[in-house]
Amino acid sequence: MDHLIDQFDAFIDFDFNCFYEELKSGKYGTKYSDQPTYPSLKATIDSVNILRKYMGWNMLSIKEMVAEREEN
Repeated sequence: MDHLIDQFDAFIDFDFNCFYEELKSGKYGTKYSDQPTYPSLKATIDSVNILRKYMGWNMLSIKEMVAEREEN
């Protein structure tokens, strides 16, 4: 099952990078849901979180991903 979850990572990484750039640009507002890539990122994360929960892994969160990116 973990190999399936790994396949989601490429999509999540791509969408998150686009989302983060949109968010930081301020062009679309400050709310996460205002960003054009938010629906795609949210849907992918929601899908993979079902599998992560089944595996007993930590769930992904856009809020936590943004906080982690800003720490670095």
